[in-house]
Parts: sequence; C-alpha cells; structure tokens
Amino acid sequence: MQEKAICPNCEIKAMMGRITKESIEAAVAKMARLDGVTTEEGEYKRRLAVCEGCSSLRDGILCAECGSYVAYRARIVSSTCPFPGGDKWKD
Repeated sequence: MQEKAICPNCEIKAMMGRITKESIEAAVAKMARLDGVTTEEGEYKRRLAVCEGCSSLRDGILCAECGSYVAYRARIVSSTCPFPGGDKWKD
C-alpha cells in the first residue's frame, strides 16, 4: 500500500493553527533567566508594549519585519527591533 504524500504547506498551516499568543507566552515564561542573555521582566514588558502598538505586529504575535515571534525576540537582551528606519525599543 502506498503512503499518502505529506503536503508541506498543509503541515505548516496545521502547525500554525496550534501556535497561539498564550502558548508562546507560556513557553517564554519557562525560559531560564540568564544575566546578560535574557531581559529583566520590566524591560521585557516594555518591549512587548512597544510591539503591541506597532503597525508591523501580525496576529498579536508575529513581527512582519523579521518574521519572529515578538515575545521571544523581546526576551533576548541582544535583540533589537527590526522596524525600518530605526529600533523602536531604544529608549
């Protein structure tokens, strides 16, 4: 019997349907806090607030400029905001 071929696009759509803002936030909350690697809670929340008001935020979770999940990007100290024309996270 021949196996059914897997459609990569269908698999990606199915996977994306399981990824929610809540599931990403839960995963980020489980990340180990490492000095110099992960942001302090206040900075993390500040960065997320900037993203929440950004025109490049898609579906409340994705940055249209770089394609990353904003919660992960905001948690990493060395990350910058990829917005064209300048980093919106800079103070």
